[in-house]
Amino acid sequence: MAEDVNVLPELEAVLRSRRDDPPPGSYTATLFADPERAQRKIMEEAFELCLELGRAQIDRDRTAEEAADLLFHTLVGLVGVGVSIDDVLAVLHRRRT
Repeated sequence: MAEDVNVLPELEAVLRSRRDDPPPGSYTATLFADPERAQRKIMEEAFELCLELGRAQIDRDRTAEEAADLLFHTLVGLVGVGVSIDDVLAVLHRRRT
């Protein structure tokens, strides 16, 4: 799992490139073109994750998929407004101490 440490910064770089030079047919580019749609997706994915977390029998794979969807769409929203993952991690670091 150590190789996964950089997955969020790497994803952020891909998202910035899709924002700055949107490839034709890119789902991500459609989210950047319509920030309200991106916001709705964040809310939808948060709700779906909450549903999974509230089940009597937790399906770990499905819960991880919903969490990944939420992280992805949240990162799209952040990139769209110029907030970096480093900004978020700095807040978490300050809260930890």
